Amino acid sequence: MTPSKPSINISSHPSEKPLDWDRTKTLIDTLEELRKLYAKLPAYSQQGQTLSYEQMIRLSRKVASYLQKHPELKQGDRVAIQLPNTLLYPVIAWGILQAGMVIVNLNPQYTAKETQKQLKDADVSAWFCADISAHLIDEVRLSLRCPLIVVCKLFDLHPWAQRNIFQFVLRYKRKAIRPFKSDKTLSFRKLLREGSAKAWVKPEIKPSDLAMLQYTGGSSGVHMGAMLSHANIVANMYQVDHFLSDNIVKGKEILIAPLPIYHIFSFTVHCAVTLLSGSHNILILDASNIPGMIAELKRWKFTAITGVNTLFFALMRLPSFKTIDFSSLKFAIAGGMKLDPLVAQKWEDLTGAPVLEGFGMTELSPVASWNPKADNRLGTIGKPMPATEMRLTDDEENVISTTDTEGELWVRGPQVMQGYWKHPEQTQTHIDSNGWMRTGDLASFDAENYWTITGRKKRMILVSGFNVYPQEVEAVLNSHPEVDSSKVVGRMHPVNGESVKAYVVLKKHGLSQNDLKAFCKTELTSYKLPKQIELVSKLPANE
Repeated sequence: MTPSKPSINISSHPSEKPLDWDRTKTLIDTLEELRKLYAKLPAYSQQGQTLSYEQMIRLSRKVASYLQKHPELKQGDRVAIQLPNTLLYPVIAWGILQAGMVIVNLNPQYTAKETQKQLKDADVSAWFCADISAHLIDEVRLSLRCPLIVVCKLFDLHPWAQRNIFQFVLRYKRKAIRPFKSDKTLSFRKLLREGSAKAWVKPEIKPSDLAMLQYTGGSSGVHMGAMLSHANIVANMYQVDHFLSDNIVKGKEILIAPLPIYHIFSFTVHCAVTLLSGSHNILILDASNIPGMIAELKRWKFTAITGVNTLFFALMRLPSFKTIDFSSLKFAIAGGMKLDPLVAQKWEDLTGAPVLEGFGMTELSPVASWNPKADNRLGTIGKPMPATEMRLTDDEENVISTTDTEGELWVRGPQVMQGYWKHPEQTQTHIDSNGWMRTGDLASFDAENYWTITGRKKRMILVSGFNVYPQEVEAVLNSHPEVDSSKVVGRMHPVNGESVKAYVVLKKHGLSQNDLKAFCKTELTSYKLPKQIELVSKLPANE
């Protein structure tokens, strides 16, 4: 006889760690408080240059004052940042917030069409663009009403000699900077000079005011901006900080930041949470350069590192990984994609530190659950964050109260977004009247309140921590004049988690898989590209 599963007679599973914080504070208020505590401590380092918290805040206020005084900008305007992990990123991001404006993150690897689509949807009034992406300006500017475009050299905050050496290598050795017309754009260094002559005025904003438009496909696959307020992000800052409080020492932590900060997980950890602890963030410009990253790791006695399964695997493959000093490492933080327990166990065997996996979504600012270091259980997403509730429902949206039973995961807490930008109908579909957010993920829980992701209800492919929505890739394939129809699916990948596969029906013979791949490359950034294309006479029904 099979024993029955335990039943837990509650409608939701709240966090076991109580938390209280001042809910009247905005991100600007929080930054001002932290400045008093950590002004002289190092905040960010990148390739030989370090900014203290005081320097970072002072520079960010120059950015803020310039934006405030610009005649065509106003409080509440959306301002885009299209930058990789450089010292400029936190300076610009906090400058936008201190101007009372809204951050819109863009991937610097986006194609012109991807960039244009997001900039137009967000109605941006200003755009901070990396020089490695500045060639996009010529292709998209005519379709925008964007009175301020700022071109940022990746090493603008380094000393003169270093700055010029690094820029020479980028432009002439790596050919990473393509020509573009510089008319009607402003250089970042000129913006700083002009911002220095203007006094910063603290804007009057409320916790409920918008702080960020972070784009995602959500559980619907439609590319939309998740509206994250000051209250959302401040709440998640305190939730994560409180959850990790037993394992961190204020002012003493050194965190490695290899994941792109334009991604919400990395942004929250390295531009928000670490400020509460006065931590020192080491920015990795190009985490795909694994030997270069290992060389940087060897320079620091770091205490924590963020990453995804793909990165942990790639690091451990190199023999030089074992030459790194891990004596200070407390834990690694995994986010963005499912963590392979075998990879996590090997990491702990080699470094002596566990990998703590959690669950998050852009719409949740982003963290909803995490594994506690004291009882880390590989294969699970841990327990709900402080002030967070999680529950499961069946197909009829009845609440599931039995353990080890699969259902759709819902989350409620102060980190749940305000809604989707310009999509009120999608907001109503995904957030109910009681504040519960439908995630589109399938999960189960056990008797000790540990949760496990078991699958997805939504159509989404997760490639190395990046969400790929089949509808977007299909739209590109179907736009080719010789394509009749297509279907895009995910395939398991031993390193990247999943890869993209496309089935394509052609209108007539002649077009090859390589032709289609080349066409997609002009429309989609690299992680969205189909790695496999199968030409078929009829689309498969059960894929």
